[in-house]
Amino acid sequence: MIFPPDNVKYLVKKMVLTLGGDQAMCQSYRKVCACGQSVSEIFFGKMVLDERCVAQVYCPKCSQGIDRDPENRIWDNGWILELNMDVVRTQAHLMGTSPEEVNASWVFDEGFATWVGMTPDDFQTREVERSEIQKLAKTDLRAYIGAMRDWGLNREKRFVHEGWRKAIARR
Repeated sequence: MIFPPDNVKYLVKKMVLTLGGDQAMCQSYRKVCACGQSVSEIFFGKMVLDERCVAQVYCPKCSQGIDRDPENRIWDNGWILELNMDVVRTQAHLMGTSPEEVNASWVFDEGFATWVGMTPDDFQTREVERSEIQKLAKTDLRAYIGAMRDWGLNREKRFVHEGWRKAIARR
């Protein structure tokens, strides 16, 4: 796995997305889990929230025994994204809702603070999986295109089967 240097608690990346001709700024944030064994990447859509809204991330190893408080935590296949709801609520008006209506599940599902990709560590696993297929591009372009297509379709099916929240929501 790829870990940030020991003296870095998180890494923020800013990017510009172009959708339908409109450009939107967004950022992602890599955060080490509570036990220090895994790294997650969190996407902040529409530039409303930032890393201050993330209180903690727990991987399946360190999420054991964590209270299931639906108000500030999103549970996803053993991973937990814990939000600082005081910070989130200050931005409710920018998300088109009232502070009283905001909860962690809504924030996650609407894309204001969610995983980059389908899983918390998708940024790592995706590159490993894709690098194997990319070797074909140098020797057999047709096989490479077919393998990339199959990989994408099978990957999505795998995420649904495994029960990842974002994959299920897309169905």
